[in-house]
Amino acid sequence: MRRRTVVAGIAALTLAAAGCGSGGGGQASIDDKPTATTDSAGGGGGFPVTIEHAKGKTTIEAKPERVVTVGYTDQEPLLALGIKPVGVMDWFGERPYGDWPWEKPLWGGTQPDIIGGGGEKPSLEKIAALDPDLIIGLYSGGDDVDKTFYDKLTAIAPTVLNDAKYADYTTPWQEMTLVAGKATGQEDKAKQLIKDIEDRFAKVRQEHPEFAEQTAAVVDAGNSPKSYYPFASTDPRGQFMTNLGFKPSTELDAKIGKQFGIELSPEQLQLLEVDRLVLLINPKQAEALKKNQLFQQLKVAKEGRVIYLPYDEQDKVGASLAFNSVLSIPYGIDKLVPLLTAKTG
Repeated sequence: MRRRTVVAGIAALTLAAAGCGSGGGGQASIDDKPTATTDSAGGGGGFPVTIEHAKGKTTIEAKPERVVTVGYTDQEPLLALGIKPVGVMDWFGERPYGDWPWEKPLWGGTQPDIIGGGGEKPSLEKIAALDPDLIIGLYSGGDDVDKTFYDKLTAIAPTVLNDAKYADYTTPWQEMTLVAGKATGQEDKAKQLIKDIEDRFAKVRQEHPEFAEQTAAVVDAGNSPKSYYPFASTDPRGQFMTNLGFKPSTELDAKIGKQFGIELSPEQLQLLEVDRLVLLINPKQAEALKKNQLFQQLKVAKEGRVIYLPYDEQDKVGASLAFNSVLSIPYGIDKLVPLLTAKTG
């Protein structure tokens, strides 16, 4: 399973990215009614608050002060809301933790405890030792947090998981931000954060209407040319591209099915013939792939419509697409859009 590739994947926020909202380009909207529900009056931060999710219904009695996240990107909407989780998952094996350009300023000198990751499930012992008053697992799924594990988490603290209407590791960034806001008494701030990002995406679509006429796909090419791992349009990386206005490849989505991504052999390379192919691949591997005769025979490669994004090296822009959070999206837009609009051929 590709944890770097969503987790990298989970590889990895399955319905299409459009499945969470309405509007051009498949973007979700805060005007869509979320499944998370607030039982308190005032809706902007009162407690108690009750949130429905894939494993049940959780009531949070008071504003939490010690939050542990068991999803791979859950710390980001919390950081955007001014909350530093005391325990987090490790996704890419980065050290020091949170050394991402879009995260680092908000962590400051704080180093949270790492409670799992790198192929290991969250540690119940480590979580309990942190004495949390809230556990959040929005970018998670059955591989790490099944019903039995959820029940054990709830014995430690109130636990909120991903919404049942989204497949594992495909919960849209809007939903993650809104639920994080509800759970911590900052729903109004969360809505404003969402609006600001949606405005950024809308501005890109307005300035580049040509995106709406092009198909795009995001592919983890770290194992190329041996294999390739394209993501569905419902995966966070796919959601990023549809939010920019691009159309998904219906053929590729059909091949992937309900998963967030699928591994392709070199014999299946034709599935990557889209208008804009975004490869998540570090520089050394990218240079090798640029010399690979089979890959370079693709029309998208011949015509210079392939974008090679460093994954977790150099500017780490590939990872910003993988996180696809309220924090990482502005960074991803600033870095990727100029590459998408550069002259090709």
